[in-house]
Amino acid sequence: MRAYTRLTTQERYYIYLWYYEQKVSLRQIAIRLGRTPRTVYNEVKYNRRRPDVSIDKIPYDPEYADWAAAERRSAKKRGLIQAKPATLTRVRKAVEDKHWSIPMIAHGMKDTPCETTLYRYLKREIPALRSYVKQKRRTPKTPLSEVMKSNRESDYVKEHSIDKRPEAINRRLNYGHWEMDCIDSPKGVAASLLVLAERKSRYTEMIKITNKHSDQLVKALQQFLNRQKGNVISITTDRGHEFTNFDVASFLKDQNIDVYYTHAYSPSEKGMIERINRDIRAYFPKKTSFASVTPAQIDMARDYINRYPRQVLRWTSALRNYQTWMSNKDRRGIRAKTQHGLA
Repeated sequence: MRAYTRLTTQERYYIYLWYYEQKVSLRQIAIRLGRTPRTVYNEVKYNRRRPDVSIDKIPYDPEYADWAAAERRSAKKRGLIQAKPATLTRVRKAVEDKHWSIPMIAHGMKDTPCETTLYRYLKREIPALRSYVKQKRRTPKTPLSEVMKSNRESDYVKEHSIDKRPEAINRRLNYGHWEMDCIDSPKGVAASLLVLAERKSRYTEMIKITNKHSDQLVKALQQFLNRQKGNVISITTDRGHEFTNFDVASFLKDQNIDVYYTHAYSPSEKGMIERINRDIRAYFPKKTSFASVTPAQIDMARDYINRYPRQVLRWTSALRNYQTWMSNKDRRGIRAKTQHGLA
């Protein structure tokens, strides 16, 4: 089988000369050039300014045909952009305004290209993805808990170790179990952001605190419990001094909330909230002083994050998952009241 060679510029001039001046048919031109008729037919059909119009009305131009063929080869190597301008506009807004990742866009928005295509567009640096920041893949390191085994543990922390957390919580079988952490300002600024996330739905709450003193933590936790009345059964957190002090521990105990502490230097034991903290950093980058951040800005970031379509939730959002939980909970409450004659 003979290898295919592209038409040359000289051959294109021969096609023009023979067809228009000598009135030779396309089939005879193909025989003269030693080409198949289909090659010549495709040449005069597709390498014209208007392939949809008859060749007699819009003539074949050898110079334009040569340029069009080269452009088509170049586009094939780059990969054609088949997405409509309106679709690319929605992609750009999702990246710039919502800080969505490419998998979120591909699975969480309708009528958008697939992940592979969007990554190809990113590589080509199309304007819609120009501000996209590709997330780095984190490689697991040796846990510092192995390095710091000699650290002493208080009796209270030992009694509430994550090792004693029930298996049902570990497997996320039920709602109402939360993880808690703090995101700090730069060194020298006391204001922080208290973050709590529900383990099963991934629903996130964020509360600004002026400092990490126990009175501020208790006040913020009370605000959180008022928002999530009856929805908090347990909280898993680290061994930071703000969470292990007597006032905070006593407050949670009085509220009948079980507390579980991760091992020292083991952030992976509450990996879900660490991952959500990374999403929060998209809105409040490192070195952001929370002293100047307003509650409205925090609420806006929380709403955006809770609307992220997440792969772990089968590309639904934490907000939708949370709302489903609340509606099911309300229906169960109504049934219980009806059974006891209270409705």
